[in-house]
Amino acid sequence: MSERRQKRRPGRRVSGVRRALLVTEVLVIALVLIGGSRLSRSALAQGEAVEDFPQVIDAQEQTDAPPTPEFSWKNYQVIAHALGGLEGKAYLNSKESFINYYEKGVRLFEVDLAKTEDGVWVCRHSWNNSLGQWEGEGKQVMTAENFLSTPLYGKFTPMTFKELLLLLKDYPDAFVLLDSKQYSVRNYRRTLEDYSEYLEIARMVDAEHVLGQLIPEIYNEAMFPGTAQMYRFPSYIYSLWQEYSAKELKQIAVFCREKGIPAVTVSDKYWSEKVQKIFDDKGILVYIYTVNDQGKAKEYLKKGAAGVCTDVLLDKDLA
Repeated sequence: MSERRQKRRPGRRVSGVRRALLVTEVLVIALVLIGGSRLSRSALAQGEAVEDFPQVIDAQEQTDAPPTPEFSWKNYQVIAHALGGLEGKAYLNSKESFINYYEKGVRLFEVDLAKTEDGVWVCRHSWNNSLGQWEGEGKQVMTAENFLSTPLYGKFTPMTFKELLLLLKDYPDAFVLLDSKQYSVRNYRRTLEDYSEYLEIARMVDAEHVLGQLIPEIYNEAMFPGTAQMYRFPSYIYSLWQEYSAKELKQIAVFCREKGIPAVTVSDKYWSEKVQKIFDDKGILVYIYTVNDQGKAKEYLKKGAAGVCTDVLLDKDLA
């Protein structure tokens, strides 16, 4: 098969995995969403074995891999948003962003994932803004070749998801939250298909052990089984990306408690002390995004937040 044809049909390599997993769809949804499966908070937070799901890859099946520390949310007050901002620019998800903030002591990052026109997973928030990669500010979906050959704002290096995994092999003590967006279509089946592709990419580049450095970010209850049955990830985080009623927030807090999801992210537009208390009552940690003001970040911490997702702040700024 030609290189061009392989690029146009990236999903075919994982079709066997996807078909095998989808056979269990009805059973998994019944177990997880109805409540037949109970995952302890400590098991997910600390990366222990989860027996409730058929696992495609086992976290213990690692050979010749550099050591990755045991993950614990208590070690992180800062999450570098989109791998961190540089020179007044945000949403970069660039190689320079990651290296810059890692060298400054940050160890917990968030990355955005999107697909190119030819179906390649890349580190990009969306295709709605050019970030200096094309003329004007209208929406444009690039091919992988064009994306990788066009620096962000003329100077920052864009990455594919594969390149991010390879980068993480050299930084085994860094953890990355996966934000795959597409909220309106994000369901169990879509999540299962996407994560099967992530895992296959890791296999292709001999980076399966790096999956232990990734933390799925989910936006609804249906996403959870689509990730949890794929791999024993070190933890999970529930993203509250819109405004919710108090009743909805209480239901989400209960769900997180029952399924062992230790943390949530809340937009600074929708955070309040009442929201904080709902999750405090269930022992769920709250991270607030996107907070770039040091004073505001410290105030959130005083009022109970575990940390912030930020473009510019460092852990030492909140000490």
